[in-house]
Amino acid sequence: MEPSNPHILIAEREFLIALEAEYLIKSALECRITLIRPEQLDQWDSAMLADIDLCLLDVPLDATQITARVERLIEARVPLLFTTVADINVGDIVGFEVIPIVRKPYEGESLVALVEGRLRQKPQPPQKDQN
Repeated sequence: MEPSNPHILIAEREFLIALEAEYLIKSALECRITLIRPEQLDQWDSAMLADIDLCLLDVPLDATQITARVERLIEARVPLLFTTVADINVGDIVGFEVIPIVRKPYEGESLVALVEGRLRQKPQPPQKDQN
């Protein structure tokens, strides 16, 4: 059985920015992408999150607003990639400094490289003996 394509969740406040990220990622990778607003993540249960191989999460001007959301994603073992428009947001994400940040507007190659590097690794199917 062929492993399924990675499932990437883009949680972005601005729909056109989410579409841009989707376009850049799908142009380079075979994947499934779901677009939602960040607050919709709060309605996702652990079973829904288990299907996600990476979440691009928009950081609002007041980054403290997302602490509980980020902790929940980390607890569900969802790899994260923060997105932001302003450098000032970066310093406000206390405790999550190890999560990479992509600045908007996106630079396609950088975005794709970070996405590829952060994707959850799927278990490889057993190799068939060719003898």
